Amino acid sequence: MSRYWHNRIVSASAFDYLVGQCAPERRPVAGKETEVQRNRQDGAAVSVQALGDYLTRAETLALLQIKLQTLYAYVSRGLIRSVPQGDNGRRLYARHDVERMKSRADARSGHAPVAAAAMRWGEPIISSTLTEITAQGPRYRGVAALELVREGRSFETVVKALWDADGALQLPWQPCTRTLRFADAWPGVAGMQPRRELVRFFADIALRFGSEHLRGERTPELQFAAATRMIATMAHCLVHLRRPHDPAVATVPRKHRGGLAATLLAILGGTASPEHVAALDAALVLCADHELAQATFVARIAASAGADVGECVAAAILTQTGLTSARSYEATEDLLRACKTPAQARRLFEEHYAAHRNLPGFNHPLYPDGDPRARYLIDAARRLEGRHASVEPLYAALDIAAKHGCLPSLEIGLTLLTIALGLPPRSAFSLFIISRTAGWVAHIVEQRESGALIRPRADYLQTPPAPDDAADLLPAGGTLLSVQSSS
Repeated sequence: MSRYWHNRIVSASAFDYLVGQCAPERRPVAGKETEVQRNRQDGAAVSVQALGDYLTRAETLALLQIKLQTLYAYVSRGLIRSVPQGDNGRRLYARHDVERMKSRADARSGHAPVAAAAMRWGEPIISSTLTEITAQGPRYRGVAALELVREGRSFETVVKALWDADGALQLPWQPCTRTLRFADAWPGVAGMQPRRELVRFFADIALRFGSEHLRGERTPELQFAAATRMIATMAHCLVHLRRPHDPAVATVPRKHRGGLAATLLAILGGTASPEHVAALDAALVLCADHELAQATFVARIAASAGADVGECVAAAILTQTGLTSARSYEATEDLLRACKTPAQARRLFEEHYAAHRNLPGFNHPLYPDGDPRARYLIDAARRLEGRHASVEPLYAALDIAAKHGCLPSLEIGLTLLTIALGLPPRSAFSLFIISRTAGWVAHIVEQRESGALIRPRADYLQTPPAPDDAADLLPAGGTLLSVQSSS
């Protein structure tokens, strides 16, 4: 690979300019359940330090240190979004919008507040040539992902573009037999079922494969070739999502011809018709990368510290245990699969929204007008010939969500498509991991090529010791001892 990627942490002065002068106006509306929303009763005050997706008027004024008239001006200009709080005329304000306004104000107060704010859905801190997030969805190396899927580009074509690989790189998707034997024995060794512990399962597979095939590979070409086999191995492990008593499981072949989408449909028990393959191919393309998501950042940190590709991928997978990843997919799928009829779908969605003031899998913070990836996948499921009947009631549920201002995120679109394809439970999150692994590999190699170590600094907040405590720090003679340290 001849291209050299330059990767650096943006300077604090650049943050002042980016955030204070020309920060893009993203106005997110988040929709994930928070402790603040569950505990807030009739507009009662909640601590500003409490985490949540929305703030009360009092919290917003206290955080921004502004007058009420200024807040109204921000709302009228579209700088801060607000939503009604019940029928009492009060409103809640989007925390992400409020924090963005505070970041811009902090830009005049020094470098540390700006750098800290950039770590929370803030301004860019790492240069990359891979993916840009726009209102129309991600762009891979300058090309919109939605444009790629509309043109019918395969997942293999997109992977080669993300990896910046030459035409000689082959993507045969051939798994490692030894690692597959390890995966077959994993339930007995780990004492857990893979479909109930997907994150642990995938992480162990990545570590096992990496220790055998990736530890000594240093050139990008060899890493990409081995990564292809790792992704194929993870794909074949999805056979464990099917019911153990399914007689077809034992006959799933370990080698397939064609692209990864067709292979996955065969492994998961779907129908490998051209239309179904094209729909799943599009989903894989849209999931391949999303800039500097939490797991991707972790993968780059591990790569900058010298971890091999398998270890970096395992670190990224383990990051998916949080509320914004595995649990979000799980909650989304549980809600969708519980909707057996249109009437039941309406009732369940209304009940969930009434209880939590949000719905799982909706309102991505980076897409205030809706996630375009989700819209495409929902439309693809609706157009799908031979779609599973269980998907039909879910469109009524989406209408209920829209009535409450909840816009679908990728979790909804991908889960709805897997239901339409008749794939087993937990397929959506599994497909997301397999597709995103290709993006992680691209970030890992880019980070390695840069030669930069990601090592942010902490803004230490010193608390003066109490007088009695300060006396305890002195030795008996009252003089501090001089100690040399090599650290």
